[in-house]
Amino acid sequence: MAFRFPLAAVLKYREDLEKREERELEKRREALARLKTALTNTTNSRFQLILERASLLKQGLLGDDLHFAAEQLRQIERLEEDLRTQVGTAAAHYEEQMKVFLEARKKRTILDELKSAQASSYKVNQERREQQQIDEMFSARLNRNK
Repeated sequence: MAFRFPLAAVLKYREDLEKREERELEKRREALARLKTALTNTTNSRFQLILERASLLKQGLLGDDLHFAAEQLRQIERLEEDLRTQVGTAAAHYEEQMKVFLEARKKRTILDELKSAQASSYKVNQERREQQQIDEMFSARLNRNK
């Protein structure tokens, strides 16, 4: 008779749950990476705009152009601040999901270890039964030959 783990359905559920939590973790990691990239690009755009404005100031700038450049800079700074806030929120969500994933993995690992221990115990008991049968057949043969 083959080994049957009595909690196989629970183990399967835990494995599926772990995979689902891992996929969710990956989604949150990707979202965080996209936001960080957007923040980096926005910061680079702001620096580029500052450099361009400095160059234009050296060349001489009209009041309207200066006002327009200042408004562009304020918009980029607002966008940058919004992105920083979003990155902070996304990072918190990522950390939260990491905890959920690690808990799901821990629960699945416990069941895996239980299954391994039970399978090992089953194998030892099975080998003992087989050896006992062999010993009984040997004893029976010895008794017949007497």
